[in-house]
Amino acid sequence: MKGSLLRQVAGRRGILEWFDEFEIHFSVTHEGERVKLFRLSTAGAVIVAVLSSLGAPQGGNAQSGPIHIAVITDMSGIYSAIAGRGAVEATKMAVEDFGGSVLGRQIVVDAIDHRNNGPEAATKAREAFDNGAELAMDETNSAVALAVDAVAKEKHKLEIVTGGATSALTGASCSKYTYHYAYDTYALAASTGRNIARQPNGKTWYGIVPNYAFGTQMLADFTAAIKPEGASFIHADMVPVANADFSSYLLAAKNSGAQVLGVLNAGADTVNTMKQAKQFGLDKSMKIAVGLLFLSDVDALPDVFAGSRITTSWYWNEDAAARAWADRFTKRLGGGLRPTSIQAADYSATWQWLQAVKAVGSVDADKVVAYLDGRQFNDFYAHAAEWRARDHRVTHEMYVVDVLPKEQIKEPHAWFKIVQVMPPSRAFRPESQSVCVKTW
Repeated sequence: MKGSLLRQVAGRRGILEWFDEFEIHFSVTHEGERVKLFRLSTAGAVIVAVLSSLGAPQGGNAQSGPIHIAVITDMSGIYSAIAGRGAVEATKMAVEDFGGSVLGRQIVVDAIDHRNNGPEAATKAREAFDNGAELAMDETNSAVALAVDAVAKEKHKLEIVTGGATSALTGASCSKYTYHYAYDTYALAASTGRNIARQPNGKTWYGIVPNYAFGTQMLADFTAAIKPEGASFIHADMVPVANADFSSYLLAAKNSGAQVLGVLNAGADTVNTMKQAKQFGLDKSMKIAVGLLFLSDVDALPDVFAGSRITTSWYWNEDAAARAWADRFTKRLGGGLRPTSIQAADYSATWQWLQAVKAVGSVDADKVVAYLDGRQFNDFYAHAAEWRARDHRVTHEMYVVDVLPKEQIKEPHAWFKIVQVMPPSRAFRPESQSVCVKTW
């Protein structure tokens, strides 16, 4: 048989091998006919193995093609500033720093715009997994994170959520194939909520809450956090996501008599809420509790957020290691902007996953999970960190920070002053209180 035909048939399925003493007979099906090629000695089994691997299907389960990481993020909507392109570039930085490959296979980072739509994100995640993705990252939107969580479980692929906040990911919706990496609604409520509720004028709350998975869990976790301090919500408005006009909700809050305005949304919605709250003078008549705030939000409206006390999982100027990584990120993206905590978490989580894959010698999610569960680590993003096996919450230090006014910052974008370091045991839901029904 000519070499060209051998190459053709070697790339097709239908290889048949059978053993006779110490010899192997090798034949293939080509254009409907079984063609016996030759007899091989035992040493020739190596050739059979090579030809068989060439005949493997070239879809998502190929063991020699590129390994894809799907960064499923908001590329154009209300969360694009806190994740978006920066999340994709941070993931690429981790891949490049790792050497661009693992287990002899190239690593490709794919940017997927979920458009803040859970069903659409699920469809795109399924397509990504079917086409070679072994890891889904970011998911900055809780509805998206929960939707991808279901697909990851179905496909036995790994999801590491750095942007979605709902604590349901390690609670009612916990899964073997999903880790919650950065922050969550429990951690935000336990720090910011309790801090304000302990004050004499922090007992009655009025909430502005986005009407989707993140908002409902945020409200539930804040309600539970402030209750032991004798505080409660007298009302909470469930507001559509990507809302431009908050005036009716803010006027209702102002007239309610509540002491605290709980701004429990995120991204551009938080920026718009706070801007309008200042316009209506709510900052003079009520305490304002901002549940989730990012550096990019302060960059957008520094005067509005000055004086706020919030909780974050990371700050670019917290120490030398954080600053060094932030300098590289800023140089890469240009424009002088500093990274958000989500973008830093994307790099960290990608690097940790790549290390796990290298250690176990496989991208198989079950093997990676077995390696990660219970493992402790420290890097520029996560301090005193652990991949908690009980519910797949990745625990680490969190930080209570004050947003400084312009006249107090020493360099551009240095808005935060760390006032308290929260150890993992205080920052996140205690393992003893976990409501995850572990089925794996």
